[in-house]
Amino acid sequence: MLTEKQTLFADGLQEELVEIRRHLHQNPEIGLELPKTVAFVKEKLTEYGYDPQSCGESGITVVAGKKPGKTFLLRGDMDALPIKELTDLSFKSENDYMHACGHDMHTTMLLGAAKILKEFEDDLEGQVKLLFQPGEEILSGSKVCIENGVLENPKVDAGMMMHVFPFSTLKVGQIMPTPGGTFMASADWFEINIKGRGGHGSQPETSIDPINVAVHIYTALQELSAREIGSEERFVLTIGEFTGGTPGASNIIPETTVMKGTLRTLKEDVRVQVKERMIAIAENIAKAFRAEAEVVFTNGCTTNVNDPELSAFTKDSLTETFGAERIVDIPISTPLMGSEDFGEISQLIPTATVLLVASEENINLHNPAIVFDESILKEGAKVYFDTAVSWLKK
Repeated sequence: MLTEKQTLFADGLQEELVEIRRHLHQNPEIGLELPKTVAFVKEKLTEYGYDPQSCGESGITVVAGKKPGKTFLLRGDMDALPIKELTDLSFKSENDYMHACGHDMHTTMLLGAAKILKEFEDDLEGQVKLLFQPGEEILSGSKVCIENGVLENPKVDAGMMMHVFPFSTLKVGQIMPTPGGTFMASADWFEINIKGRGGHGSQPETSIDPINVAVHIYTALQELSAREIGSEERFVLTIGEFTGGTPGASNIIPETTVMKGTLRTLKEDVRVQVKERMIAIAENIAKAFRAEAEVVFTNGCTTNVNDPELSAFTKDSLTETFGAERIVDIPISTPLMGSEDFGEISQLIPTATVLLVASEENINLHNPAIVFDESILKEGAKVYFDTAVSWLKK
């Protein structure tokens, strides 16, 4: 539980955190290459008294705590989305990207936690490792950071992630420590490349129409959930992009067609089975029409699994710190089909996930018009700080 002195210090950071968040929001970057964001975050951490270390090309880690003992990881993601912002904010994005998923909020709140941890570093019963992570939106950042030793030197024993969320039925500032078990689905991005034989639209018999093949593949994939996977299993297979032909050339049968989409599953065996069947269905349907099809799985991440014991402890600790009226159970009874590449870390160490209500609007994440309430910035910093410090004391 935060002491009065710690609470007063954290509350006093609000103005600084708003300034940081607005800078990040106005200058979003995407993917694994975040040069301006990395430089800014490192500058702030150095200002706070840390020695920031690189973790891969754009990941950043620092460690708080002088006493040997356990190490707790706090993760904040830094990357934005490739969408044009449609808000009226005075500090709206100055490029064609946008922090529409709230990662600017996460980075800011973790910087706030870093400053609190440094101020009260002598009180820590162990160490807290902070990870500022790139590439969450492309499901690659956690893997890169793991490959570059984020869970070592010092060895990490447990960790948590936090995500801001809009909930029209809840109040800004309410906190949702999520339950143990699988909380978010795995994700696989894929593309299906179909090669036929181009020709004149008036003589389709001399061609092999890849659009026709793609349509049959598309329809067959929708039957996976209806006829091949048990009704007790939940998964989502969505084709979100379908490209074939050339604009203005409606009398031409194209040579190739491409479909792109996403697969979300809650169990690894279902994930493997569906991917195997996707390949078999696409290849064999294409063969039946004398075409060729290749299924390519590009980016992906595993399910995000909450450790039951750590999740229960996190809820108890946050309830003690913030009061029972601020803590609410997540208003859904089943795992989210959205994904989080923090899942890669959750497979290696015990982790917990906390959601923080940041908007009461009926607008979802990734919407170009979403606006987050900055009043929660200091609250998020306290959530990060409280979870790590309380766990180390335990």
